[in-house]
Amino acid sequence: MSATPRGTGWRVGALAAVGVAALLPVGVTRWARLRSERALAARSAASTAAYLELVTPAGPGGAGYDLARLLIRSRALDAVAARADVPDALLAAWLAVAVVFTLVAGVLAVRPLGGRPDALRPAFRRYAAAAGLLGFVAGADVRAIARDTTDLWLADARVLMQDAAARLPELRSAPASLAPIARDAEVVVGDSAGARARRRDVAGVPRASVAVRLAPGRWAEVRTAPDEARAWGWFAAAFGLALLGPVGVAAAAWGARAATRPRYLRETTAAWGFLAPSALHLAVFSLVPILFACYLSVHRWSLIEPVRPFVGLDNYARLLRDPLVWAALRNTVLYVLYVPVSAALALAVALALRGRSRGVRALRTAFFLPSVASAVAVALVWQWIYRPEGGLLNSLLARAHVSPVDWLGDAKAALVALMIVSVWAHVGYQMTVFLVGLEGIPQAYLDAARVDGAGAWQRFWRITFPLLRPVTLWVLATGIVGAFQVFTYVYVLTGGGPLHATDVAVYRIYQTGWEFAQFGSASALALLVLVLLGGVGWVQFRLLARRAGGARA
Repeated sequence: MSATPRGTGWRVGALAAVGVAALLPVGVTRWARLRSERALAARSAASTAAYLELVTPAGPGGAGYDLARLLIRSRALDAVAARADVPDALLAAWLAVAVVFTLVAGVLAVRPLGGRPDALRPAFRRYAAAAGLLGFVAGADVRAIARDTTDLWLADARVLMQDAAARLPELRSAPASLAPIARDAEVVVGDSAGARARRRDVAGVPRASVAVRLAPGRWAEVRTAPDEARAWGWFAAAFGLALLGPVGVAAAAWGARAATRPRYLRETTAAWGFLAPSALHLAVFSLVPILFACYLSVHRWSLIEPVRPFVGLDNYARLLRDPLVWAALRNTVLYVLYVPVSAALALAVALALRGRSRGVRALRTAFFLPSVASAVAVALVWQWIYRPEGGLLNSLLARAHVSPVDWLGDAKAALVALMIVSVWAHVGYQMTVFLVGLEGIPQAYLDAARVDGAGAWQRFWRITFPLLRPVTLWVLATGIVGAFQVFTYVYVLTGGGPLHATDVAVYRIYQTGWEFAQFGSASALALLVLVLLGGVGWVQFRLLARRAGGARA
């Protein structure tokens, strides 16, 4: 008897999620319309004030303006102020249809809630598709509002500039003198292109423009950044809010099924309650930056340029044509080769330091200390060791009658020098992981092999190493991920030189973003590295997991 109230409660919650998720995108479009109307009113008022300042003569004695003339000019602007801001009726109709369709699909998806999953899935898919359509239409409506705002202001500016040119003939030969009316837009010499606003790229930057007739045969052109180019954030917000409905229905479906098993529901709810802070931290500091990087990667985003246009995949295409990017990826792959070397050394050290004496513990501590030291401090120490004159390493080579080496200044030796630093810094941590793995191997296996006459190498190769393969997987996977992210050693020791010999992927991202102020290209490169690293990690996990499974079999 208690299952029905629970199912009803989840159904009511799902219906509430459906209704709220259907109305939120509409609220976004309404909010965007109000913001656009306010921005248009402020911009048109500023242009009108600049127009009045240009065409209204000063009052008697040169102080202030002639009030009578100012009132006459203001009344002449009624045609500009009275134009109607008519929304796109077609998009408004589509939005209303999408809302109704989404509500109906949502109600049909809620009806089988608590029943068999195979009965819920088709209805849920239809509802998710309807919600996606609603988000797309709402986002398109927001972009249309932004586009209309730009067109309306251009029309206002065109009327004001043409009237000013008609009243003041001296302005006809100098379009730049009309710039105060255009405010933050650009006024250039143009040609007749009709009275309607148009879109085109100017020097690779999207611009909305309109032609202004100053006199017979004399034209100017007003160019401004189109507002719809900055409306992608509103589009994403409308689309994301529309998808909250399917998420709520899916959560309600899970709750309705879990309500039949109260203990499972309590345990799962408690587990997610404990995980919620970490999940929120992961979402805010990992997922949101990744999404923002995706947004930046398709825009020409710079702190220097006020306009950040949508460029699609141009940033990716530019990166693939850049030889420095390929050189950085090649250097990164070569740098990663230190990971197997350090893992092998760490395993050897772990096998040698398996005892429990004080001396062994002191040696373990000595090996482990570099892994917890500051990376900058480690780099500065090795910078002194690698000094061409008076450095520790070259002093030892001189005693051995070997010519000194410019470790950080020679293009052939610099990357190897960085790899040596990384091996020294990471062997201790990897040794500790291998020691934990060795402690988990039963001593009985090794004793049985010794009784059977197996030597030390046979015991290691046939017993110890196969049982350490999961640990080896962890060491290699984390080592490769860390190697792809190397930055501090390059930044402190070489700065990517000499001759880009140590220019790695993350340092190239840093230079592109913070030195060249090309955040769009830097984000595109970061996403390419993320995809590459994800693919390498997936292949590595699959191969090593398969080997580990074969060893257990």
